[in-house]
Amino acid sequence: MTTILRKSFPLSIKAEGDDRAIEGWASTFGNTDSDNDIILPGAFAASLKERMPKMCWQHDSRHIPGIWDEARESDQGLYVKGRILGTTLGNDAYTLLKAGAIDSMSIGYSPTEYEIDVKTGTRTISKIDLWEVSLVTFPANEQARITSVKNKPDNARDLEHYLRDAGFSRSEAKKIVAEGFKAIVDQRDAEQQELNTLCKLLNQFQL
Repeated sequence: MTTILRKSFPLSIKAEGDDRAIEGWASTFGNTDSDNDIILPGAFAASLKERMPKMCWQHDSRHIPGIWDEARESDQGLYVKGRILGTTLGNDAYTLLKAGAIDSMSIGYSPTEYEIDVKTGTRTISKIDLWEVSLVTFPANEQARITSVKNKPDNARDLEHYLRDAGFSRSEAKKIVAEGFKAIVDQRDAEQQELNTLCKLLNQFQL
């Protein structure tokens, strides 16, 4: 099952004109954010070729205030532009946007390629599956803190749950808790060596 994480940005949203269009920056590149993550340029490129993210209200997929018509990367980050629909939710959302009561966006995403600096704990994300971009009340939200691996857990079991939420398998999470991050790297290297050996044997057999 895909784990969807949340990341919010306290950035300005423009809501102008009779067409009820809104636009803004849903993510930024290169900076270390409050989750100790760095998103690299190009991280959204593959995902944007496959699908346009949904516009959600407060990360609730049942509540759709509008549609994103454009989502693209620039040197600054991920830019989105869309329309607020004339539904009850859309009308309420647009009123709040115009008044400035809602001024933040948050992405729902799954990191698919990343590296973690063991010393600093910084995660550098190079590829992301982007599912939705929400209009949110606060630039930091409870869901983001719940799924973040960087929060300090109270015990080993809590740490294991955090690692599972971050995308590690059960066995990987247990090994990290028991032996540290280096152990999982050593395990993967050993598994790769075993796979390489098996491939060589299969090639010899086919010959």
